[in-house]
Amino acid sequence: MKIADIFKQYIWITDTLYRTGGLTFQELNERWMKTEMSGGLPIPRTTFIRHKEDIENMFGICIECQRKGGYFYYIENNDFMRNNHLQEWMLDSLSISSMLMESSSLQDRIVLENIPMGKEYLQPIINAMKQDHKLLMTYHKFGQREGYTIQIEPYAIKVFKQRWYLVAMSPKRETPSVYALDRIEHLEETEESFHFPEDFDAEAFFRDCYGVLSGTGDKAQRIVVRAYAPYMNYLRTLPLHHSQKEVLSTDEYADFEFYLRPTFDFRQELLAQAHDVEVLQPAKFREEMKETLEKMLSRYQIKKEE
Repeated sequence: MKIADIFKQYIWITDTLYRTGGLTFQELNERWMKTEMSGGLPIPRTTFIRHKEDIENMFGICIECQRKGGYFYYIENNDFMRNNHLQEWMLDSLSISSMLMESSSLQDRIVLENIPMGKEYLQPIINAMKQDHKLLMTYHKFGQREGYTIQIEPYAIKVFKQRWYLVAMSPKRETPSVYALDRIEHLEETEESFHFPEDFDAEAFFRDCYGVLSGTGDKAQRIVVRAYAPYMNYLRTLPLHHSQKEVLSTDEYADFEFYLRPTFDFRQELLAQAHDVEVLQPAKFREEMKETLEKMLSRYQIKKEE
Protein backbone atom coordinates (compact mmCIF):
# COMPACT_ATOMS: atom_id res chain seq x y z
CA MET A 1 0.00 0.00 0.00
CA LYS A 2 1.25 3.50 -0.84
CA ILE A 3 2.32 5.76 2.02
CA ALA A 4 -0.30 8.33 0.99
CA ASP A 5 -3.06 5.70 1.24
CA ILE A 6 -1.84 4.60 4.68
CA PHE A 7 -1.84 8.20 5.88
CA LYS A 8 -5.40 8.64 4.61
CA GLN A 9 -6.42 5.67 6.74
CA TYR A 10 -4.75 7.28 9.80
CA ILE A 11 -6.75 10.45 9.25
CA TRP A 12 -10.03 8.64 8.59
CA ILE A 13 -9.72 6.38 11.67
CA THR A 14 -8.81 9.30 13.95
CA ASP A 15 -11.61 11.52 12.71
CA THR A 16 -14.25 8.79 12.78
CA LEU A 17 -13.48 7.73 16.36
CA TYR A 18 -13.30 11.37 17.46
CA ARG A 19 -16.67 12.32 15.92
CA THR A 20 -18.55 9.22 17.08
CA GLY A 21 -17.05 8.94 20.53
CA GLY A 22 -15.96 5.39 19.79
CA LEU A 23 -16.93 2.28 17.81
CA THR A 24 -16.39 -1.44 17.83
CA PHE A 25 -13.94 -2.73 15.24
CA GLN A 26 -16.87 -4.17 13.28
CA GLU A 27 -18.76 -0.86 13.31
CA LEU A 28 -15.63 1.00 12.24
CA ASN A 29 -15.13 -1.34 9.30
CA GLU A 30 -18.78 -1.05 8.27
CA ARG A 31 -18.32 2.70 7.99
CA TRP A 32 -15.00 2.26 6.19
CA MET A 33 -16.58 0.00 3.56
CA LYS A 34 -19.03 2.80 2.68
CA THR A 35 -16.24 5.23 1.79
CA GLU A 36 -14.74 5.69 -1.66
CA MET A 37 -11.28 5.12 -0.17
CA SER A 38 -11.93 1.50 0.84
CA GLY A 39 -12.14 0.16 -2.70
CA GLY A 40 -14.55 -2.43 -1.29
CA LEU A 41 -11.91 -3.91 1.02
CA PRO A 42 -12.09 -3.91 4.85
CA ILE A 43 -9.21 -2.90 7.12
CA PRO A 44 -7.60 -6.08 8.54
CA ARG A 45 -7.48 -6.16 12.35
CA THR A 46 -3.68 -6.51 12.36
CA THR A 47 -3.41 -3.45 10.09
CA PHE A 48 -5.75 -1.50 12.36
CA ILE A 49 -3.67 -2.35 15.46
CA ARG A 50 -0.55 -1.18 13.64
CA HIS A 51 -2.30 2.01 12.55
CA LYS A 52 -3.43 2.62 16.13
CA GLU A 53 0.17 2.55 17.35
CA ASP A 54 1.37 4.76 14.50
CA ILE A 55 -1.37 7.34 15.18
CA GLU A 56 -0.23 7.63 18.79
CA ASN A 57 3.42 8.00 17.78
CA MET A 58 2.71 10.55 15.04
CA PHE A 59 -0.12 12.66 16.52
CA GLY A 60 -0.02 11.91 20.25
CA ILE A 61 -3.60 10.63 19.99
CA CYS A 62 -4.21 7.53 22.13
CA ILE A 63 -6.78 5.02 20.86
CA GLU A 64 -7.75 2.64 23.65
CA CYS A 65 -9.73 -0.60 23.55
CA GLN A 66 -12.54 -1.55 25.91
CA ARG A 67 -12.73 -5.31 25.46
CA LYS A 68 -15.97 -5.72 27.34
CA GLY A 69 -18.87 -5.39 24.92
CA GLY A 70 -17.06 -6.33 21.72
CA TYR A 71 -13.71 -4.57 21.54
CA PHE A 72 -14.90 -0.96 21.68
CA TYR A 73 -12.25 1.51 20.42
CA TYR A 74 -12.23 5.14 21.53
CA ILE A 75 -9.86 8.11 21.84
CA GLU A 76 -8.69 8.10 25.44
CA ASN A 77 -7.50 11.72 25.69
CA ASN A 78 -10.59 13.27 24.10
CA ASP A 79 -11.20 15.78 26.92
CA PHE A 80 -7.56 16.85 26.92
CA MET A 81 -7.61 17.52 23.20
CA ARG A 82 -10.79 19.60 23.43
CA ASN A 83 -8.98 21.85 25.95
CA ASN A 84 -5.76 21.95 23.94
CA HIS A 85 -6.00 24.51 21.14
CA LEU A 86 -3.26 22.94 19.02
CA GLN A 87 -4.66 19.40 19.33
CA GLU A 88 -8.19 20.66 18.70
CA TRP A 89 -7.07 22.59 15.61
CA MET A 90 -5.19 19.56 14.35
CA LEU A 91 -8.23 17.31 14.82
CA ASP A 92 -10.45 19.81 13.03
CA SER A 93 -7.96 19.85 10.15
CA LEU A 94 -7.88 16.05 10.08
CA SER A 95 -11.67 15.99 10.11
CA ILE A 96 -11.90 18.28 7.11
CA SER A 97 -9.22 16.29 5.29
CA SER A 98 -11.13 13.10 6.00
CA MET A 99 -14.38 14.50 4.65
CA LEU A 100 -12.68 15.77 1.49
CA MET A 101 -10.98 12.42 0.90
CA GLU A 102 -14.29 10.59 1.32
CA SER A 103 -15.82 12.94 -1.24
CA SER A 104 -13.20 12.81 -4.00
CA SER A 105 -15.95 12.23 -6.59
CA LEU A 106 -17.25 15.71 -5.72
CA GLN A 107 -13.92 17.50 -6.15
CA ASP A 108 -15.31 19.66 -8.97
CA ARG A 109 -18.11 20.82 -6.68
CA ILE A 110 -16.01 21.74 -3.63
CA VAL A 111 -14.43 25.20 -3.92
CA LEU A 112 -11.55 25.91 -1.54
CA GLU A 113 -9.95 29.21 -0.61
CA ASN A 114 -6.49 29.98 -1.96
CA ILE A 115 -3.81 30.45 0.70
CA PRO A 116 -0.92 32.85 -0.08
CA MET A 117 2.73 31.87 -0.12
CA GLY A 118 4.72 31.32 3.06
CA LYS A 119 3.83 27.78 4.12
CA GLU A 120 7.25 26.58 2.94
CA TYR A 121 8.84 28.48 5.82
CA LEU A 122 6.80 26.74 8.53
CA GLN A 123 9.12 23.74 8.82
CA PRO A 124 12.39 25.66 9.30
CA ILE A 125 10.65 27.99 11.76
CA ILE A 126 9.29 25.08 13.80
CA ASN A 127 12.69 23.37 13.74
CA ALA A 128 14.36 26.55 14.99
CA MET A 129 11.73 26.95 17.73
CA LYS A 130 12.36 23.39 18.92
CA GLN A 131 16.12 23.93 19.12
CA ASP A 132 15.97 27.58 20.28
CA HIS A 133 18.07 28.53 17.26
CA LYS A 134 18.12 31.98 15.69
CA LEU A 135 16.88 32.51 12.15
CA LEU A 136 18.47 34.60 9.41
CA MET A 137 15.61 36.24 7.55
CA THR A 138 15.28 38.53 4.56
CA TYR A 139 11.98 40.39 4.91
CA HIS A 140 10.24 42.73 2.48
CA LYS A 141 7.62 45.01 4.01
CA PHE A 142 4.77 46.44 2.00
CA GLY A 143 5.62 49.97 0.97
CA GLN A 144 9.40 49.44 0.93
CA ARG A 145 11.38 49.21 -2.30
CA GLU A 146 13.76 46.51 -1.03
CA GLY A 147 13.88 43.86 1.62
CA TYR A 148 16.24 43.80 4.58
CA THR A 149 18.09 40.96 6.31
CA ILE A 150 18.08 40.48 10.09
CA GLN A 151 18.71 37.76 12.63
CA ILE A 152 15.66 36.96 14.74
CA GLU A 153 14.67 34.76 17.66
CA PRO A 154 11.47 32.80 16.82
CA TYR A 155 8.95 32.76 19.68
CA ALA A 156 5.63 31.62 18.21
CA ILE A 157 3.53 31.26 15.05
CA LYS A 158 -0.09 32.18 14.44
CA VAL A 159 -2.55 31.84 11.59
CA PHE A 160 -5.04 34.64 10.89
CA LYS A 161 -7.34 35.00 7.89
CA GLN A 162 -5.55 32.38 5.78
CA ARG A 163 -2.09 33.83 6.47
CA TRP A 164 0.69 32.55 8.71
CA TYR A 165 2.58 34.96 10.98
CA LEU A 166 5.78 34.65 13.02
CA VAL A 167 6.26 36.28 16.40
CA ALA A 168 9.97 36.91 16.92
CA MET A 169 12.38 39.09 18.83
CA SER A 170 14.44 41.25 16.50
CA PRO A 171 17.53 43.42 17.17
CA LYS A 172 17.03 46.78 18.86
CA ARG A 173 13.42 45.93 19.83
CA GLU A 174 12.19 45.71 23.42
CA THR A 175 9.14 43.63 22.53
CA PRO A 176 8.57 40.85 19.95
CA SER A 177 7.54 41.80 16.41
CA VAL A 178 5.11 40.08 14.06
CA TYR A 179 6.15 39.04 10.54
CA ALA A 180 3.94 37.73 7.74
CA LEU A 181 5.39 34.56 6.22
CA ASP A 182 4.30 35.58 2.73
CA ARG A 183 6.57 38.66 2.99
CA ILE A 184 9.69 36.56 3.70
CA GLU A 185 12.10 36.37 0.76
CA HIS A 186 14.68 34.09 2.35
CA LEU A 187 14.91 32.19 5.63
CA GLU A 188 17.51 29.85 7.09
CA GLU A 189 18.16 28.35 10.50
CA THR A 190 21.48 29.23 12.12
CA GLU A 191 23.49 27.30 14.70
CA GLU A 192 23.41 30.23 17.09
CA SER A 193 21.22 29.60 20.13
CA PHE A 194 19.07 32.05 22.08
CA HIS A 195 17.38 31.95 25.45
CA PHE A 196 13.62 31.62 25.08
CA PRO A 197 11.98 33.60 27.92
CA GLU A 198 10.04 31.25 30.20
CA ASP A 199 7.46 33.95 30.95
CA PHE A 200 6.51 34.47 27.29
CA ASP A 201 2.93 33.37 26.63
CA ALA A 202 1.83 33.46 22.98
CA GLU A 203 -1.88 33.57 23.86
CA ALA A 204 -1.31 36.36 26.37
CA PHE A 205 0.66 38.28 23.74
CA PHE A 206 -2.44 38.45 21.53
CA ARG A 207 -5.09 38.35 24.26
CA ASP A 208 -6.05 42.03 24.18
CA CYS A 209 -6.06 42.45 20.42
CA TYR A 210 -7.94 41.31 17.36
CA GLY A 211 -5.81 39.75 14.64
CA VAL A 212 -2.01 39.69 14.65
CA LEU A 213 -1.05 43.29 15.38
CA SER A 214 -0.64 43.39 19.15
CA GLY A 215 -0.61 47.18 19.34
CA THR A 216 1.74 47.22 22.32
CA GLY A 217 1.59 51.03 22.36
CA ASP A 218 -2.16 51.02 22.99
CA LYS A 219 -3.83 49.99 26.21
CA ALA A 220 -6.74 47.58 26.23
CA GLN A 221 -10.00 49.44 26.73
CA ARG A 222 -13.74 48.97 26.76
CA ILE A 223 -15.17 49.39 23.25
CA VAL A 224 -18.89 49.29 22.48
CA VAL A 225 -20.00 48.60 18.93
CA ARG A 226 -23.58 48.71 17.65
CA ALA A 227 -24.32 46.11 14.98
CA TYR A 228 -27.43 46.52 12.86
CA ALA A 229 -29.58 43.71 11.47
CA PRO A 230 -28.75 41.31 9.96
CA TYR A 231 -25.00 41.68 10.78
CA MET A 232 -25.69 41.43 14.50
CA ASN A 233 -26.59 37.77 13.97
CA TYR A 234 -23.19 37.13 12.36
CA LEU A 235 -21.46 38.52 15.46
CA ARG A 236 -23.60 36.32 17.68
CA THR A 237 -22.66 33.16 15.80
CA LEU A 238 -19.02 34.06 15.14
CA PRO A 239 -17.65 36.46 17.80
CA LEU A 240 -14.77 38.73 16.77
CA HIS A 241 -12.95 38.37 20.10
CA HIS A 242 -13.12 36.26 23.23
CA SER A 243 -14.07 39.34 25.28
CA GLN A 244 -17.18 40.02 23.18
CA LYS A 245 -20.41 40.40 25.19
CA GLU A 246 -23.87 41.40 24.03
CA VAL A 247 -25.05 44.19 26.34
CA LEU A 248 -28.18 45.40 24.55
CA SER A 249 -30.54 43.76 22.09
CA THR A 250 -33.41 45.05 19.95
CA ASP A 251 -35.06 43.87 16.76
CA GLU A 252 -33.12 46.43 14.73
CA TYR A 253 -29.69 46.32 16.37
CA ALA A 254 -27.57 44.90 19.17
CA ASP A 255 -24.73 46.48 21.16
CA PHE A 256 -21.59 44.44 21.75
CA GLU A 257 -18.92 45.18 24.31
CA PHE A 258 -15.24 44.36 23.70
CA TYR A 259 -12.20 44.72 25.91
CA LEU A 260 -9.18 45.06 23.62
CA ARG A 261 -6.72 47.43 21.97
CA PRO A 262 -8.14 49.41 19.02
CA THR A 263 -5.45 48.13 16.67
CA PHE A 264 -5.28 48.45 12.88
CA ASP A 265 -6.68 44.93 12.39
CA PHE A 266 -9.74 45.69 14.55
CA ARG A 267 -10.35 49.00 12.77
CA GLN A 268 -10.13 47.30 9.39
CA GLU A 269 -12.59 44.62 10.45
CA LEU A 270 -15.13 47.25 11.52
CA LEU A 271 -14.56 49.30 8.37
CA ALA A 272 -15.20 46.20 6.27
CA GLN A 273 -18.72 46.22 7.75
CA ALA A 274 -19.02 50.01 7.90
CA HIS A 275 -22.62 50.04 6.65
CA ASP A 276 -23.73 47.67 9.40
CA VAL A 277 -21.72 48.80 12.46
CA GLU A 278 -21.28 51.93 14.52
CA VAL A 279 -18.68 52.57 17.23
CA LEU A 280 -20.41 54.04 20.30
CA GLN A 281 -17.58 54.14 22.83
CA PRO A 282 -14.99 55.38 23.57
CA ALA A 283 -15.52 58.85 22.09
CA LYS A 284 -11.94 59.09 20.79
CA PHE A 285 -12.17 55.81 18.87
CA ARG A 286 -15.60 56.81 17.52
CA GLU A 287 -14.15 60.11 16.24
CA GLU A 288 -11.19 58.31 14.61
CA MET A 289 -13.56 55.97 12.79
CA LYS A 290 -15.68 58.92 11.70
CA GLU A 291 -12.62 60.72 10.28
CA THR A 292 -11.60 57.60 8.36
CA LEU A 293 -15.08 57.25 6.87
CA GLU A 294 -15.11 60.92 5.87
CA LYS A 295 -11.80 60.45 4.04
CA MET A 296 -13.26 57.45 2.23
CA LEU A 297 -16.34 59.44 1.24
CA SER A 298 -14.22 62.36 0.00
CA ARG A 299 -12.47 60.08 -2.48
CA TYR A 300 -15.77 59.09 -4.01
CA GLN A 301 -16.85 62.73 -4.19
CA ILE A 302 -13.68 63.71 -6.05
CA LYS A 303 -14.19 60.91 -8.58
CA LYS A 304 -17.77 62.05 -9.09
CA GLU A 305 -16.69 65.62 -9.88
CA GLU A 306 -14.09 64.40 -12.38
